[in-house]
Amino acid sequence: MSRSASFVSLAGIKINRVQSQPIHRQLYAEIREMILSGQIPAGSRLPPTRILCDELSISRSTVVEAVAQLTAEGYVVGQTGRGTFVSETLPEQVLHSARQTAGKNVEKRAETPAAKIPLSERGKLLTAGTVHPDATPRPFLPGLPDTTQFPYKHWWRLMSRNWKNPPTALGYDGGAGYLPLREAIADHVRLSRRVICSPEQVIITAGAQQALFMCAQLFANQGDQIWVENPGYGGAHAAFSTTQLDMVPIPVDSNGIDVEAGIRLAPQAKLAYVTPSHQYPGGGTLDLSRRLRLLEWAKEANSLILEDDYDSEHRYTGHPLESLQGLDKDGRVIYIGTFSKTIFPSLRLGYVIVPKGLGQTFAKARYNLDRGSERVTQMALSDFMQEGHFTRHIRRMRLLYAKRQQVFVDAIQRYCGNWLEVAPAPAGLHLVGWLPPGVDDVAVAAKFAEKEIFTPPLSTYSLTSLERGGLVMGYAGVSEEEIVSAVEKMGNIMNR
Repeated sequence: MSRSASFVSLAGIKINRVQSQPIHRQLYAEIREMILSGQIPAGSRLPPTRILCDELSISRSTVVEAVAQLTAEGYVVGQTGRGTFVSETLPEQVLHSARQTAGKNVEKRAETPAAKIPLSERGKLLTAGTVHPDATPRPFLPGLPDTTQFPYKHWWRLMSRNWKNPPTALGYDGGAGYLPLREAIADHVRLSRRVICSPEQVIITAGAQQALFMCAQLFANQGDQIWVENPGYGGAHAAFSTTQLDMVPIPVDSNGIDVEAGIRLAPQAKLAYVTPSHQYPGGGTLDLSRRLRLLEWAKEANSLILEDDYDSEHRYTGHPLESLQGLDKDGRVIYIGTFSKTIFPSLRLGYVIVPKGLGQTFAKARYNLDRGSERVTQMALSDFMQEGHFTRHIRRMRLLYAKRQQVFVDAIQRYCGNWLEVAPAPAGLHLVGWLPPGVDDVAVAAKFAEKEIFTPPLSTYSLTSLERGGLVMGYAGVSEEEIVSAVEKMGNIMNR
């Protein structure tokens, strides 16, 4: 081989001696890239170790290690008594593709034309809407608790305690979740929400959102009808849209979902999604007559009711209302709860309480979906509840949120009274501010967002056009001083 008599020069290789990557890995990567880009042709002889050490001012052991890696991966071959040569047997298609991009940035060469990869119809639905990666409480993002008040010292102690014996906590949990946590949840909801259940009916989920997806997938086929409150929770809309259900918007008022309207519009719907204790986002409470009529309809239609009890713990007058599930005598209600509002959203733990006989069905579905939630956090949460920290934390936060709601209402009436109509609510972490008829809530929300004040427009929660626009405003995660300051800015913007 004529090229064996001489060798290529590698003196141009740049070695970064302050970089964290080891020098032998840098040398390996540089030579590999030169081979793939065609700068060092197949059959070329590499410099002897001694010469390469002198050219780059590096040790012989570093050169030997880099060449050994290249040899192991087939980029170069050693010939006894002759030297080290670039392999002749590299795939021609790799070399051809690499030569076309010689000298270009490696990252650019590796880019994939993602825009040309088509999404499935389900994929288009799954990726619709916007993502809000930053869940830091800011005026006035709805649905966010004040995480600064959480008793982190107790939580850290419980997490540390459960990590001390990790072999018992690092396996799969069978889909249903950690049994002591399910027992603690069953005890809690029996006392606080009058839910009738046993631990076998409690299934741990990755928040309420996963519970909604699971229910839609398990009990309805593509095109089946589901009642949804209108306006209603956008996360539920996303779950049902992605699973390709036919969402039937049912009007709501101060007494919750209009059951008779639902029966007229979709008498044979497979599912009904409701927030009876505190309608989201309007705030109404489903009265007893409608609750009983809803249960009656579900039995007659052989349908299921998804009861989303997302923030019932935060009730400021009297005791939390009894659940719809507690009135159910026929196994028609699936009760959905979450810890996102009571502890913190990134915990990503929620639960479903299913009718008797469906526990194993849900457990199998959860196991096949993602093998269940991380165990140590479940163990810590179980201890947190059983030792009384959870109940005490909820009591403290009720008092705090009730005070912040009053500050918020007072500030709105003072600074925005000509533009926003707001009334106190007996529960929840947000209020709806009603705009004057004809005022575009999307435009108003956009103006506020320019000043870092976030008030989602009510119209975006609705599947049909609304007679009057409004703003959904969360006050729970914002201090009293921030509330007053932000509302004053809102008033200045609206007056201008």
